[in-house]
Amino acid sequence: MARLGCWPVLALVLAVLFAGCKVDTTVSVVVKENGSGEVRVSAVLDAAAVQAAESNGGKLEDRVRLGDLTSAGWKVTPWTRGLDRSATLVLVKPFLNVSQVNKIIRELNGADGPLRDVQVTRKEKIGATNFAFRGTADLAAMKTGVLADPALVAKLTAQQVDVRAIDQRLLGELRNGFVLHVRADLPKRVSTWSPKPGTKLELRSSSSVTNKTRLAWIVIGAGLGAFAVLLLVVGELRAVRRRRARRATGRR
Repeated sequence: MARLGCWPVLALVLAVLFAGCKVDTTVSVVVKENGSGEVRVSAVLDAAAVQAAESNGGKLEDRVRLGDLTSAGWKVTPWTRGLDRSATLVLVKPFLNVSQVNKIIRELNGADGPLRDVQVTRKEKIGATNFAFRGTADLAAMKTGVLADPALVAKLTAQQVDVRAIDQRLLGELRNGFVLHVRADLPKRVSTWSPKPGTKLELRSSSSVTNKTRLAWIVIGAGLGAFAVLLLVVGELRAVRRRRARRATGRR
């Protein structure tokens, strides 16, 4: 039984030990105007991957344990079967502030996954709120994470398994069968990237939302300020006229 920890897709690959299969994964960061939102992961296994996972009479639902993700605050949608015998798993974790996105991606990605240095920012300025998304998708430097897990290495070694050989086999399958899409869903702008296997791609997107209510108050404030200045000018002009009138009357 596999244990999903940092990077679900990598753990899934490790669980099924498939060959010639495909795992299509989309990682979406959805940001609302108030800075809250969610990180959503959709992993689609093709029919060959499902068959490999369910070899020897097993079930996909039993072979991949999802309890760790649930306890970590992820909402896990049960596996959905497709007519083409594929299977889809959806994971969602909400956030209250964009500053939490980096930590959530680290939970998902671990030290060996393909997403690096993902940051989302939200900055309020006069009349507008600016959003920015940045990060790196590195499909060239991915690792399986097998060798970094001492408990797993010890368990496999005790069973006289060549851990390094398993790691290299998984890495080869991962590079050939893993497809990644990254989606930044910012207010007023949606950007999607699909890096090619073995490549490194910089991810950059930004958007700006006009705060109409704030602008309206700014305009009203400016108008009231201008009106106040006008009243002062008019009052001063009247005072000047009265003084002139008094001086003129005094000379008579």
